[in-house]
Amino acid sequence: MHFNILLAAILLVGLVSCTQKPASSTISLPTPRLSSPEQATSTTPAPAATATILPPADRLLTICLGREPASLYYYDAASTAAQDVLSAIYDGPVDIQNYSERPVILEDLPSLANGGARIQPVEVNAGDLIVDRFGNPANLETGVEYRPSGCTEYTCTDTYTGDQSVRMDQLILDFKLLPGVSWSDGTPLTSADSVYSFELAHSLYPTVQPELIRRTQSYLALDESTVEWTGIPGYQDGNYHSKFFTPLPLHAWKGISPEELPTTEAAARLPIGWGPYVIDQWIAGDHISLHKNPLYFRAEENLPRFDNLVFRFVASPDEALDALQAGECDLIDQTAMLEAQNQRLSELEKTGQAQSFYQLDAGWEQLSFGIQPLDSQQVSFFNNQAVRQAIAMCVDRQALVAGQSLGSQLLTDSYTAPSNPLYYTGVKTYAYDPQAGSALLASVGWQDPDNDPSTPRIAQGVPGVPDGTTFIVDYLVSSDARAQADAQAIQPMLAQCGIATQIIPSTPQEFLAAGPDGPVFGRAFDLAQFAWAVSYEPACNLFLTSEIPGPYPEYPKGRGGMNASGFSDPEFDQACVNALFSLSDSPQHQAQHFQAQEVFSTQLPALPLYLHYNVSAARPDLCGFSSTSAVDTPLWYLEQLDYGNGCSR
Repeated sequence: MHFNILLAAILLVGLVSCTQKPASSTISLPTPRLSSPEQATSTTPAPAATATILPPADRLLTICLGREPASLYYYDAASTAAQDVLSAIYDGPVDIQNYSERPVILEDLPSLANGGARIQPVEVNAGDLIVDRFGNPANLETGVEYRPSGCTEYTCTDTYTGDQSVRMDQLILDFKLLPGVSWSDGTPLTSADSVYSFELAHSLYPTVQPELIRRTQSYLALDESTVEWTGIPGYQDGNYHSKFFTPLPLHAWKGISPEELPTTEAAARLPIGWGPYVIDQWIAGDHISLHKNPLYFRAEENLPRFDNLVFRFVASPDEALDALQAGECDLIDQTAMLEAQNQRLSELEKTGQAQSFYQLDAGWEQLSFGIQPLDSQQVSFFNNQAVRQAIAMCVDRQALVAGQSLGSQLLTDSYTAPSNPLYYTGVKTYAYDPQAGSALLASVGWQDPDNDPSTPRIAQGVPGVPDGTTFIVDYLVSSDARAQADAQAIQPMLAQCGIATQIIPSTPQEFLAAGPDGPVFGRAFDLAQFAWAVSYEPACNLFLTSEIPGPYPEYPKGRGGMNASGFSDPEFDQACVNALFSLSDSPQHQAQHFQAQEVFSTQLPALPLYLHYNVSAARPDLCGFSSTSAVDTPLWYLEQLDYGNGCSR
């Protein structure tokens, strides 16, 4: 499915952009007290592929993965396949289920109500690291806009004028571990393991969690079970759970340097955890086998349900479904990309040989408008809000998803999914109405002098567009078959409104590359179709003025900005920043996210086309599968899976 390719490209863009993003030389990273572990004496290379050796079939669960993880080292395990395996050895520490957080190895999640989250006024002096008005780390110096203590709005900021100290608010969070949780080797899991994990992440900056690391002032173990996270002054946001660093085994890894961990077998291939299973072996190119963890902290609940677990690697969706039919696979994960096998999967369901599961919000396909080209000489066809709204009326989005089994369930009118509690149901919507779209285009000066809608319109009095300009635009899109089908369908829809398009296919690595080479993030495009991942927090930041990419210092994020359209709206900026940098249990958090989406749907810097989805499949008698959202923690329900007679218990 082309979404997976495009998302990979977006991640690539983000990584490349991060390396190019300029940073003020005066901004320093908070320096925690770091340990100095002894150097490791040896590393173990990856084992060679051998014949499949599977554990006994008695109470065996086999999960088929569409790809093999590159590594299981926590700070290298970015792929879904790797996260699936880690879900078997790490349970939590916090699970996301349908956009809700659930503590797993924590007694509770911090909140203002339970006192685990608190705001502390602090004195800040010239040169100190803070988060400024826009949510970015900055040193307090003359001209920096900041939020004084008590200020929770974008509009109540002050500007620093000299060497005097100022008072700002600082967020502090306490996390307390559940008692009785131990590593699978019997060593108690303590707060020191979480602090060790933070130290490793800090040593890997900026590769790992750079935004959080730069905004963390300290991460301390208050006692054996309590960790305290303190943010730099001015930093507040709603994702409390993300501030807890997943524990890593200090006792097992303390003699290994951070540089050697990624290539050490104990970290990369056979890591220990506290979860339901323990890794036995990793046979390269074939499978990873595990057995039940007898020290699992939920063992008294008769969890997990199986004595043995195997993650089997399959080369294709067909191979995965063949294995399911043959009884060699009990669950096929989303990594097998079963979206391309909907018809076969449907037939297996009808004959009682399988059941399927859908996650409807894996990402959102969009048609992005080039609103503000970097080259001022380039014609901006879409600088006018009314023109963008007309495009929305001219595109039959329902037709784009008509051939999909999920149909209209895939439609969204925002940059987040309707399943997200922070989705604003009052967003402005655009019904398919090419006549109304054509009339709107004419009202702003795009005329149809020959009264032939099949010929391109001509500009006459369009603000910012020379008279006589023909409405012919480039349409950048992936060369993937699904994306091409979308573009070929949209082309005649726009043509009937008098807009001619020249479809330009290329690989995502080419057209989504960081600027200035990539035309999208180099802001040298008219229309561009690509996908963004749906995020836990609605990603209004994708359209902030501060995220417009371009040469530094005119553009603060340099080439690393994500707002490729060049969209800029003060009302949107204010609502988005207020939402992103507000506490999740404060009244303004939801209200400001709603406001940002309302402005987005009116201004329309990008047209949401449809949601992507993931498909998993399982044997017909599998029970315990309950993942409904793509933002859910991968396989968070793993210990509860069962089949056969076990499902009746």
